[in-house]
Amino acid sequence: MLINTSLEETQMQVVKHTPRLASESISLMEAVGRVSAEDLYADSNLPAYPQSAVDGYAVADAGEGETGKYYIIGHLCLGDTPQVPLEPGQAMGVLTGVNIPLGTKAVIPHEKVEIQDNYLSSLELIKAGNNIKQAGEDYVQGDPLVTRGSVLGPGEISLLAAYGKASISVYRKPRVAVLCLSRHVVPWQLDPEPGQIRDSNGPLLSALVMQNGGLPVSIKLAGKDETSAKTVALDLLEQADILIITGGTYAEGGNEARLLMEDLGAEILYWDVPIQPGSHTGASVWNSRLIFALSGNPASCAVGYQLFVAPALLAMQGLTPQLQRLKARCVTGFPKKSGSRRFIRGHVSWDKEGWKVAVLPGQKPSMIRSLVNCNALIDMPANSPPIEIGEDVSILLLNSLY
Repeated sequence: MLINTSLEETQMQVVKHTPRLASESISLMEAVGRVSAEDLYADSNLPAYPQSAVDGYAVADAGEGETGKYYIIGHLCLGDTPQVPLEPGQAMGVLTGVNIPLGTKAVIPHEKVEIQDNYLSSLELIKAGNNIKQAGEDYVQGDPLVTRGSVLGPGEISLLAAYGKASISVYRKPRVAVLCLSRHVVPWQLDPEPGQIRDSNGPLLSALVMQNGGLPVSIKLAGKDETSAKTVALDLLEQADILIITGGTYAEGGNEARLLMEDLGAEILYWDVPIQPGSHTGASVWNSRLIFALSGNPASCAVGYQLFVAPALLAMQGLTPQLQRLKARCVTGFPKKSGSRRFIRGHVSWDKEGWKVAVLPGQKPSMIRSLVNCNALIDMPANSPPIEIGEDVSILLLNSLY
C-alpha cells in the first residue's frame, strides 16, 4: 500500500489494477459515444462505381480541349444502372450520386450547357474527371474504417452505415455505484431537517460518470438506519465495477471509509495523497472491483474523481487514461500561495493568442460554484507563489466522451 505518495504513483497503481471490460454487440444506432472493441476494414470501394458529383450531363470524349456538340442519348435517374457506354460525341443526363456510364470523360453541370435539337454544347472547357466521384475516392477496399479503442462519433456512424454495418462490438459501459457515509446527508429530493444537507455528490458523480462513458447504477446513503455500511457496500459491489465512497475519509482518531474497506477485506492500494483539495483519499480492490474513497466536500469530490476515478473508467473501455496536459495563459490570477500541490478549477478557452484559462469563483473545497463551467484543472506545484495575471500555467483538460 502506498501512503502519502505522489499523484502520478497512485494513478499508476489505479491503472495497473483496472481490468479491461468485456465487449458486447449493439445496434449501430445505439453506438454513438461508445468505444469500439474491434478493428473494421472496408470490404469494398466507396463509392463502388464512378458517380456524378452534380446534376448535369455525362459527356464522352470529343477531342482534347474541344467544347463541341454532344448528342443526348438519354437520362439516368437515381437508382438507374447505365445500360450502354457513351461513344465519342454522346452525352447522357445524370443526377448527383448516380452511377455514370462507361466512356464518361467528365460531367458538366446543367447550368453550364446549352441544348438545342437534343444536342448539348458546353459553356466551359471540358477537363477530364471534372465533377466525377471516382470509385474508391472516399475509401478503398482494405482501408481501416474503425480501430479498436476509438470513440464512435457521428462520422464513424455514417461511415459504418455506408458499409451496411447493422451492429458493432463495443466495450461494455463501466457500472458505477456511489455510497455516501456522511450521516447528516439526505436524498436531494427531500427537504432537510435542521443539521442536515441534501446529497449533491451522488448526482455530481453520476453526471461525471456518464460524461466518461460509464453507467451509474445506484446511489445509496448510509443514513441512520440499522443496515450496516458494510451490508450496503457489498450489495453495491455486486452491481458495479466501481464503487465510489464519499465522506468519512478523515476523522479525528478514525477513518470510516478506510475502516469500511478493511472490513470488506479489500486490498488497499494507496491512502492519502498530498494534494489540495481532497488529500484524504484512497482506493482498494475487492474481487477485481475498484473502490475509491473521495472527500464529502463537493469540490474535493470532483477533483478526486477527475484525478483517480476517471482514469480507471477510461482504461476499462480501452481508452488512454491520462488527462491531456497543455500550457495556458491565466487571465485572472490566483492570489494564494500553495503548500501542497493544488488543483484549481478553471474554464479554458482559445483566442487569437492561444489557450487561456480563467480561475472560477468559489475555490473552497466545500463550494459547488467552482464546478459550474469547469472544464480544466490548473496544476499548481507544491510551494508555489500566487499565480499572476498573464502567467503561463499547466492545465489538465477534463475528459468527456460526449
